[in-house]
Amino acid sequence: MVYLKCHDCGHLNEVRSEYMTFCSACNKKLVNNFPNWKEKNPEKSFDDFKQLACVSEHEMNKIAVKPGSTTKGIKYWIGFSVAFALFYVIGHYGGETIVRFLKSEKTSKQVLQQEWIKETYGDFGLTVETPFKMTKTDLLIPDDVRQLIDKMDVYNYTSAKGFKVIINSIKYNPVIGEGNLKGAADGAINEMKIQRGVTDLKYVEESVSIKAIPGFIQRGSYKMDDIGIEFINTGFSEGLIFWQVLVAFQANDEVGRIAAGRVIQSIEINESNIVL
Repeated sequence: MVYLKCHDCGHLNEVRSEYMTFCSACNKKLVNNFPNWKEKNPEKSFDDFKQLACVSEHEMNKIAVKPGSTTKGIKYWIGFSVAFALFYVIGHYGGETIVRFLKSEKTSKQVLQQEWIKETYGDFGLTVETPFKMTKTDLLIPDDVRQLIDKMDVYNYTSAKGFKVIINSIKYNPVIGEGNLKGAADGAINEMKIQRGVTDLKYVEESVSIKAIPGFIQRGSYKMDDIGIEFINTGFSEGLIFWQVLVAFQANDEVGRIAAGRVIQSIEINESNIVL
C-alpha cells in the first residue's frame, strides 16, 4: 500500500486508483494527485507515481518503530514523534520555503570569496562555518511532539538568495529512552517526499561519524514546481541529543554546490560546550 498526503488536513490517503483526486478525510482536492503529476511527467507511469510521489507502508513503519522493535502503544507514537520532530524541520524548510528563494536566482560568486563565519549555534556544541551569520528561529510544531523535547535550537537565514542552510539541535525528554537515528534519517526523506509539489526524489545515504558520534549523510535531488533542487542532509545522535545540518541549492547552481559542500565539511561537535 502507498499513501498520498493531503496538504490541507495532513491525512494520508491510501492510493488505490490513478483517479483518486480528493482527500477521503476533508474532501478537498489533493494538490499532487496523479492526473496533475502526469501532466508534468507525461513519460512516466502510475507505478512511477506511486514510487516517486507517494509514501509506502514500509517507509511509514520505518519512521514509526525502531529497527527490531515490536512494541506498540505509546512507544510506537513516541518513536514516530521523535522522528517527526526532526524531519518536520527539514520538510518545512526543504520544501516550499527553500524553493521560494532558490528559484529566484543562483548563488553569487561573492559567497566563495568573502570571509566566512565560524560559530557555535545553540546549547549543544554544534559548530558550523557559513558565509552569513545564522538567525535563530522559532518553529511551530504540534504539542504532542513538543512535549517530547526539552530544548530545540533551529537556525537559518533567508535574506540571501541562492543556496540555503538549516541548523537544528534537539535535546529530547528522557521519556523517549534514547534518540532514533535511523528513524530520523528515514523520516527526513519521507516528509520531504510528501511536501507540496515535490516529485522525483532520489537520494543515497551512508553512515558517518564525528568524534565517534554516529550519524548519517544523505545526498539527493528532487523537483519542486519543475525546478531541480539538490540537497545534503546530515544528522548525528548521542543519547538524547540530536544534531542536524541541511543544505539545499538549485541543481544548476555550481557556486551553491561548492558552498554547500564547504558547509558540510565544516561541521564540528564539541561536547565540552554542551549546556544542559
